[in-house]
Amino acid sequence: MIPKIDYTLVGRRMKHLRKIQGYTQEQIAEELGVTVAFISNIENNRTKLNLRILTYYADLLHVSIDYILFAYEEDQLSMQLEQEIMTQLQLFSVEEKQTILKVLKAIHSN
Repeated sequence: MIPKIDYTLVGRRMKHLRKIQGYTQEQIAEELGVTVAFISNIENNRTKLNLRILTYYADLLHVSIDYILFAYEEDQLSMQLEQEIMTQLQLFSVEEKQTILKVLKAIHSN
C-alpha cells in the first residue's frame, strides 16, 4: 500500500531543506524560471506541486524524492526542534548568537 502524501508537510520539508542549505526563494525561482510567489505557494501548500519542482528540489538539496514526499517521525521531530531553536535565536543579540555558536561547535566536536 502506498502511504498517503501530506502536501502541507511536503511543502514544509522543502522549505526547511532549502533554508538549512542556505538557498533563498529568489535563487530557486530564478533557477526554475518561476516567480518567488510561486515558490512560496508551493512551500506553503497553496499551489499544487509538480514533478519538475519536486525533482529540482531533490537534486538541489541532495535528497531523494521519496525523502521529500514521505514524512518520517524522526525528521518531523528534527524539523520542529530546528524551528523552535530558530525562533528562540531571534531573541538574542549578535554577540549572544556568536557565543551560542561557539558553544554549539564545542558540543558538536566532542
